[in-house]
Amino acid sequence: MGIPLDHGVDHNDQLLKVAADHARDINALCADVATVIFPMALAPPSEAMVAAVSTRLRQIILDIEAAILPIDAGERLSTWPILARSGFLREPDLIDFILARVAEDSLEVAVKNGDASLFTRLLDHPNDNIADAAQTLLAAESLHRHASGNSHYTLSAELFHKLCWRVAAAHEISKGARQPDVIAAVRAAIAQYSEANRAQSAAAKIVHFCNEAERSGFLTLATAGVHLHVAALSALLGLDQDHVVRLMAAGSSGPYAVMLAAAGVSKIDSTETIYLVRGGSLTAREAGIFDAGYAMLERHDAEAEIAKWAAARTNYLAFGQP
Repeated sequence: MGIPLDHGVDHNDQLLKVAADHARDINALCADVATVIFPMALAPPSEAMVAAVSTRLRQIILDIEAAILPIDAGERLSTWPILARSGFLREPDLIDFILARVAEDSLEVAVKNGDASLFTRLLDHPNDNIADAAQTLLAAESLHRHASGNSHYTLSAELFHKLCWRVAAAHEISKGARQPDVIAAVRAAIAQYSEANRAQSAAAKIVHFCNEAERSGFLTLATAGVHLHVAALSALLGLDQDHVVRLMAAGSSGPYAVMLAAAGVSKIDSTETIYLVRGGSLTAREAGIFDAGYAMLERHDAEAEIAKWAAARTNYLAFGQP
């Protein structure tokens, strides 16, 4: 019986194709597992991410300049070049904050606004603290999404204080002299700034004053919306809200799954929540890891892993080293 001359070539080509497919799968699987084990690992940022961070950072600087700097000869002097050369714009706490805002934006696009009936109940809540905080949360979200020139109101009190004085210092360097009017404007801006008006602060207040049954409802992302869901996870797990946001929007669904497991969310509910966030970007490998591992993940093990993440982030923010 004759054997076709090209049989061996075809067979080898098929084997090579299968091997290449498996190699890609293994490489992707390693990347998924690495994201779970090392959620603070830095991946090369995409051009879209770099553009988003730069745009957000520039807007915050522009808004602070508008709040504290005078207009000279019909225009306001930009402090951006001096700040960029000084290296201040690369400080870990500032970059971490901006990355969290970019991640938050992407999550809000996927999740929308949550269940409107939930916010109606919160606005009419018999506890005045919750009702007041719900009003603040809705106002802060509206300010963040629709109003121009107010991006600096999303800053924490510490970052607002730091950025105001750095912008003032850069302005004085460009002018070559002390600027008493700018110093006075900075002091007035800081005195008037209230961190309680931030969406994160309002959400944390709501979570704090709600009872256990109400807080457990915030673990359903589609109902609670991003801010209340993040605040609930933050309170349960002892993580900073910005840390939770960045883990939710990480390159893999693994860190988010670990947080949900530590919060005691069932596998069915976690599946729906992760699919809501990941959508079309959820790979078959991620789904396989989740399906096989979620039920076996003990809550205390998840909590121990999360504690390590929190310690690593604290070290990064303090010393710039992950």
